[in-house]
Amino acid sequence: MKAAIIDQYGESYELHVREVPTPTVDRINDPHKVLIRVQAAGINPMDTKVRKGDMKLLLSGHFPKILGGECAGIIEAVGLMVKDFQPGDRVVASLGPEGGGYAEYAVAKDTHIARLPDPVIFVSGAAMPIAAGTALQALLGKGHLKAGDRVLINGATGGVGTFAIQLAKILGAHVTAVCSAEGAPLARQLGADVIVDYNRADFTKGLEEYNLVFDAIGKSSFDECREILTDDGSYVTTIPSAKQLVEQVLTIFTRQKAESLVFSFKPEDMNWLLKQVADGRLLPVIERTYRLDELAQAHAHMEAGHVKGKLVVEL
Repeated sequence: MKAAIIDQYGESYELHVREVPTPTVDRINDPHKVLIRVQAAGINPMDTKVRKGDMKLLLSGHFPKILGGECAGIIEAVGLMVKDFQPGDRVVASLGPEGGGYAEYAVAKDTHIARLPDPVIFVSGAAMPIAAGTALQALLGKGHLKAGDRVLINGATGGVGTFAIQLAKILGAHVTAVCSAEGAPLARQLGADVIVDYNRADFTKGLEEYNLVFDAIGKSSFDECREILTDDGSYVTTIPSAKQLVEQVLTIFTRQKAESLVFSFKPEDMNWLLKQVADGRLLPVIERTYRLDELAQAHAHMEAGHVKGKLVVEL
């Protein structure tokens, strides 16, 4: 099969396409795994960190490595204990840091996949597991957002942020989106009530108070945001620092909370999110799709910053 691989850690030009053995799923020895014929794969900041070696302590030391932490495709084979899926099913999958999505075939655990509704195309499905899952878990699981709450989303037009704006509106919240002037029309289109241009104003110095500040890009801190939180407000970030972890411990004893989120795939979350897309309530924002042999270019574009929504590779 064709796959985009790296033979060593490094810059985006280390990604190249070549023929590698097609993975298999042995019904007996891989009882809870499925083989997926990949139609599209999401491109995420996690993939670039893996490529650079930032996560090498968490990964096997073997090369070549196939990156790609999420994908959408059609099941080709299933292990003996897989009960809820069968060959021919359209699915999305979360593959974790070890990846495998930048290829014609990928292997996933049956607990890390969800059925893709017929109205949802593969490109949209591939964009969702990590970004949409992170947004939902931040708003609900950590932020406990409810109807009538006021939420500020920093990084509102990125992959996670575009989902967060829409999900917050579905949940009935008032949304303030922090983004560039260039991204303002998109944020407004997705439902943001108020736009803050980060080039013109420091959102941490504003006069409004929020029940939740969700920093989807990890550019602020709880300490910087505490003055714009309500007395029982929460700050949630996707990129925890040592300082953030200390603040999380300290705020166990206060009404204001500092939280950080490490995404974990939950089938029930993914099924609900996919239903919102199928019903037309949630829109995966795709800035651009790439071919497999354009992944080095895609990584370079992501690392340059300012991507609106998601980047996806189509196979």
